[in-house]
Amino acid sequence: LRQWTRWDARIAWRALALGAIALAVAWLVTATTDEGGVAWGVRAGRTLPIAPVCAALGTVIALAHLRARGEVRALEALGRAPWENALAAVIGGSATAIVAASVMASSANVDVDGFFPVARHGVAYRYDEGGFVDRASGWRIESDGAISRVDADPAATTAAAALPRHARHAAALATALSGLALPLLAAHVLLTRPLVSGSGTRRRRFGRGSPSRAVGVVGLAAIATILSFHAAAVGRIPALLAVVPTALLLAVALFRYREAPWERASTKG
Repeated sequence: LRQWTRWDARIAWRALALGAIALAVAWLVTATTDEGGVAWGVRAGRTLPIAPVCAALGTVIALAHLRARGEVRALEALGRAPWENALAAVIGGSATAIVAASVMASSANVDVDGFFPVARHGVAYRYDEGGFVDRASGWRIESDGAISRVDADPAATTAAAALPRHARHAAALATALSGLALPLLAAHVLLTRPLVSGSGTRRRRFGRGSPSRAVGVVGLAAIATILSFHAAAVGRIPALLAVVPTALLLAVALFRYREAPWERASTKG
C-alpha cells in the first residue's frame, strides 16, 4: 500500500462495481426462477454463497481490460511488480465477498440452511378411516381421490433440523476466505507471463501460473468444502472445522500470488 495511487483506487472501485453487478444479476435470476412466495432472507441465502465467484469475475474483467489496453505492461516497464499492479483489482473484487459474508454473519434474517444440507423426512401423512390425512398441512385425501380440508396440527409439522453450533459464523467465514482466495488465484493466472529464454518464448512449468492447476486446486477445495459442510450438517464434525478447506485454499492463493513466477525471466545471451 505504500505505492497506492489514484489509478489503484479507480481499479479497485471498478472491480468492486463489477463484482456487485454480477452478484445483483445472480440475485435477480434467483428471485425470478424460484418457486414464489419465498422470503428475501431465503433468497439471499441462496445467492450469497456465490459471492466469491462474483468477486473473482469482477477481478478478472477489471484486469483483462487493463491488460488489453497495455496499462499493466506500462507499469511493469516503470518498475512496478505484477502483483502490485493486480492488488487493487483483487482488493476491489474481494470486497464483494467480504460484504456478503458480513451480511451473512450479522443478519439472522439471511438463511444459511443451504450450507448445511440434510435429508429431512417426517410422518405427516397417516392412514385414517379410509383416507390419508396430512395434519401438517391440513389436507385429507379420500379413497376415491377427493380432497378436503381438515384441522391442521402445528405439532405434526416436520421441524427443520437444528443448525449446528456456529453454523452462521462458519458459513460467513468460508464465504470470506474463498472470496479472497479466488480473486488472488484469478489475478495470478491472468497476469503471469511466459518465461523468456535464449531459444525464444516457452511456457512455464505446469503448475506455475497454469490455469489447469489453478482450476484443479479450486475444484479440490470446493469438493472438500461441500463434503465438510455435509459432515457438519449431520453432526460428524464441528461447523467451524468445515472452514479448513477454504482456509487452505487461501494459503495456497497467497503463496502463489507472491511467488517468483510473477517475475519475467530475463533473456539469456
